[in-house]
Amino acid sequence: MRTSSIGRLLLFVAAILTPLHRGAGETLDGALWPSDALTKVLRSDSPEVGSKSVIRVAAARAEIASAQAVFRPRASHSAVSAGISDLRHVASDAVIPAAAVRLQWVRYIDVNRNTSGIPEDELQVKAPASIPDAFWERPQIAVQADQAQPLWIEIHVPAAARAGDYQGTLTVTSADASAEIPLELHVWDFEVPADRHLSVINWWRFPGPGFENVQPYGEEYWDLLQRFCLFLVEHRQTDIQTSIGLIRETGDDQQGYSYDTSRLERYAEVAFQTGIRQIHLHSVGTRTAEITAPESRIEPVESNLRRLAAWEKVVLQRNWPNRFLVSISDEPFIHHEESYAAVVDRVHEIAPHIRCIEAVEAEYLGALDVYVPKLSHLNLWYPRFQQVQSTSAELWFYTCCHPVGRYPNRFLDQSLLKVRILHWINYLHDLDGYLHWGLNHFAAGDPYTQEALSEGLPLGDRAIAYPGTSGLLGSLRFSAMRDGLQDYEYLWVLENELSRVKHKVGKEAFWLDPRQRPLELCRRVVWSFYDYTRNPEVMLGTREAIAREIEQLTSEPLLIVQTSPPEGTVVPAGPRNIGVRGLVPPGATVTLNGRPVTNVRPSGYFLQAHFMSADHPTITVTVEHNGKKRTAERVFTLAD
Repeated sequence: MRTSSIGRLLLFVAAILTPLHRGAGETLDGALWPSDALTKVLRSDSPEVGSKSVIRVAAARAEIASAQAVFRPRASHSAVSAGISDLRHVASDAVIPAAAVRLQWVRYIDVNRNTSGIPEDELQVKAPASIPDAFWERPQIAVQADQAQPLWIEIHVPAAARAGDYQGTLTVTSADASAEIPLELHVWDFEVPADRHLSVINWWRFPGPGFENVQPYGEEYWDLLQRFCLFLVEHRQTDIQTSIGLIRETGDDQQGYSYDTSRLERYAEVAFQTGIRQIHLHSVGTRTAEITAPESRIEPVESNLRRLAAWEKVVLQRNWPNRFLVSISDEPFIHHEESYAAVVDRVHEIAPHIRCIEAVEAEYLGALDVYVPKLSHLNLWYPRFQQVQSTSAELWFYTCCHPVGRYPNRFLDQSLLKVRILHWINYLHDLDGYLHWGLNHFAAGDPYTQEALSEGLPLGDRAIAYPGTSGLLGSLRFSAMRDGLQDYEYLWVLENELSRVKHKVGKEAFWLDPRQRPLELCRRVVWSFYDYTRNPEVMLGTREAIAREIEQLTSEPLLIVQTSPPEGTVVPAGPRNIGVRGLVPPGATVTLNGRPVTNVRPSGYFLQAHFMSADHPTITVTVEHNGKKRTAERVFTLAD
């Protein structure tokens, strides 16, 4: 919520959250307040009336938890820094050390235009404006009087952390003043898997802008590659790409050819050691004419096919099957389908252990292994791509300059929720991966400018990470992407835990669909490829609900409820007969909307038909066992 200048003045007078202390008994007026990880704090922002004076974060073990604090002083300061104490468990001697918390000041990008094609009510801010995105590399920054300065907080929760509540203190310090704000962390009693269950790639330029002086293929080059890859893995990226031209070919048709694969082998060794899972090779084909020309065809580049054949031998020798993918020609259109399919067949013949992947603008492309349609085309052509999902092929999606309108994307002037929602879409539609072209494709010049981030393209489309002195720096958008990937893992963990229970119970859990409940929760946030909540509280509240249900599956008493139709369904008059099935501990007492369920089987399985009244759209199931009680609710929408 934005406030008027008068409102902001009143807020400073009446709602200063944390005074700045200059010495014993002396204060310097200002404000330090918490913000959530979905808010882009503008320089004009002030604390809202009734704002909490505590930073509250919840995360699973092995998760990187994001939060923000916002500092707005009355006077300018030339050097402001931030520090964090150890986070101490309130009920034990467990500690998450301060070293596990990263503090980064947020940097602003000045823009004089908005991304075209985006409705005004879908923009985070209207240009001209300063938009927060990048992170400062240095620990101290200058802060101007009466301007909000956000601080991004990342808590790397240890995999062995004890579940429960932790407390610590965040301190912001200038030369002669400091401010403190409490930080509370709740650690859920489950772990975000180290195995990433989505394939994710942001095409990069390596070494790219900011590292032009790095000598190709020298030791500095390989060290930098390692740092880049570690940075990507920390953000839950799985894949990187490079050119197939890294394989050097010598010889001719008469004398034959030989191949030096050492550079690509070293590239793969470094990447795989850091946790990168797959490498994409570009490209073995080319277009004969401009991409939209009807006469255009896709043809193989014979030298690149020869390189691919040589690499197939290395893949088998090094035991790297299915760790490489190859692109043929980016974004084939409908008139390319036949010629493209022919090249796919040649690639499979030459290199059967290397899969074909493509960002596509067409539907029928032969035996392509990984289809990556643009999000908007996936929506429009979904019946066709549902057929792809029924095969062994993978289905990803990508965003780039498009889609615009009300679709989610990662543009600089859009909300962080739109970035994060992308991976809820992955779960909703059971999509295997995500691709974006622009990790660090800055145009020439200062990367912290509108021109470098855009150059005629939508704001920020070219880049989501920034060059630092020794590697890549993150951003609000890249952190939001990582948070969305962690949200996906929450849904995956819930599904996996339900699968575990189904397997343990055996045949009397035949009815249990482990994916139904995660989907019900997912649909509180996103309903289609382009229809989703705009309310951060809904997303964060749903995330908490997922976490609580995961915890409940490993605690007593067990209560699993599955309805037919699923929660959230619009139920017309008819009569409204809802099938209710569930699992509870053997011997437990069960009620449905306060009435006893009498047919609970010795295994704990129960089922009951429920006729929903016109004035009560909620099903409430309660279980009692060994003095403990648990309740589950399922809410429906009633229609005439």
